[in-house]
Amino acid sequence: MLNYDSSSVSYNDTVIKTKVGHVKYSELQTTARDFKRENMGCCLKDRDILQLSSWLGEDCHFKLLYKISRDGGSAEKFHELCDNKGPTVTIFYNTDNNVYGGYLSRSWQRSGGWITDGSSFLFQLYSNRKWNPNMFEVKDTESNVYFDEDHGPKFEDLNSFSGIIEKTSDYYEMIKDDLFRNSYYETRDTDAESIANGHNNVTDLEVYLVKEGLRKPWQEPPVWEPQTLESLKKFIGSFEPNEELNVPEVNILLVGQVGAGKSSVVNTINSIWKGEISTRSWAGSSEHSLTTSFTRYKIRDPSTGTYLKFRLCDMRGLEGDMNVKSEDIASLLDGHIPNKYKFNPAAPATKDTPGFVKEPTIKDMIHTVVFVIDGSNVEVMPDEIVKKLKDIKEMLIVRDIPLMVFETKIDKVCSEVDKDVEEVFYSETVKTSVDKVADVIAIPRSHVFPIKNYEKEGSLQTGISILALRALKQALLFSEDFLENQS
Repeated sequence: MLNYDSSSVSYNDTVIKTKVGHVKYSELQTTARDFKRENMGCCLKDRDILQLSSWLGEDCHFKLLYKISRDGGSAEKFHELCDNKGPTVTIFYNTDNNVYGGYLSRSWQRSGGWITDGSSFLFQLYSNRKWNPNMFEVKDTESNVYFDEDHGPKFEDLNSFSGIIEKTSDYYEMIKDDLFRNSYYETRDTDAESIANGHNNVTDLEVYLVKEGLRKPWQEPPVWEPQTLESLKKFIGSFEPNEELNVPEVNILLVGQVGAGKSSVVNTINSIWKGEISTRSWAGSSEHSLTTSFTRYKIRDPSTGTYLKFRLCDMRGLEGDMNVKSEDIASLLDGHIPNKYKFNPAAPATKDTPGFVKEPTIKDMIHTVVFVIDGSNVEVMPDEIVKKLKDIKEMLIVRDIPLMVFETKIDKVCSEVDKDVEEVFYSETVKTSVDKVADVIAIPRSHVFPIKNYEKEGSLQTGISILALRALKQALLFSEDFLENQS
């Protein structure tokens, strides 16, 4: 159990600068001067994390469990996401740019009524945009936290909501009765007026799980928010190749061993745009490749009714005894292979093959190649598959075609990622797997993108979609680089 340090004070600038570094410190300085309203509902800032850790008496990291603007104002949803998880902090983002909340050292529960948490405390982080940290200790051991299935997080002197609460205009009207009344928590010379401007209307409310120890990601993670997903979709949706080259859409070729998840990548990208789980390409387990033909998949944006400016090109999976001929791959890269061409492991395509493009232009060529590699079996990938991938890489080098890797099945690489895909950039197991892939293919680690295809999920999930689209975005940027080199 985490116990707060009642003697701790707010972090001064010297301590913060030492802990986060000079570059991050300059960002915190800006945050301290003017806590902009549009940032209030985002997440805890570094300064906030350091301050809360100071009050708790040790370095901590915080994982977002519940966010009312994302998960809805339902007591049922709050308990579903927060019960039996461990110590938490609840953050209120007041419409007047005040940020305050409460710490619970126990787990939230659906029942139990009033309970006593002697380690609980209330706090203030910002007052009218300005950094103004204050910690309010519990006065005595009387019951001070309420557990009930019909209530959201409820402390004495700081309540949230009961039942279901809807957003009114631009805010949620939380319960303001007994707000910071100095009854159970020592607010000293402060009150509801000085802390919250006399009301409890919030733009957002968040509950974070508190875990001991600071964590450093092995790669900077994205912000796991719907806004990030929408930003990625906006970029990809507005992407267009250079008009001067007369290339209507870029061609991204997916190459991988049988069972690595090439076709599932197509289905995952299509599902994200369709808004529900969909199947454009056969996917699953089989002794031999389920994909036997070369297919260029176009993805349609339902909001506009138009196709996006890229094509995901799927081909037969690589396998030991029925491999795709190197001549076919070379022809494919150069734009000779027609759509729906059926690969023949015994003989490559020739000029006499129906539909063979004898004089391809740049729009027929492959503009970026993505190796799709199963991260869970990279250690035992057959030598003949590794050799084939390296041979293909040599073809790409000659043609100056960019190469990147989508590392799939990261949920099988790490059990924590299986539970929560947002753990991917904190998983040492995934990091080791990414490093191994980069070493085997001999490409920069920044060109290896861990993703999880939609496979067992019945509905879309923000985290899975963000991983897939950030990888796709990079493939589009690489394609753009290739095209610029041709001009």
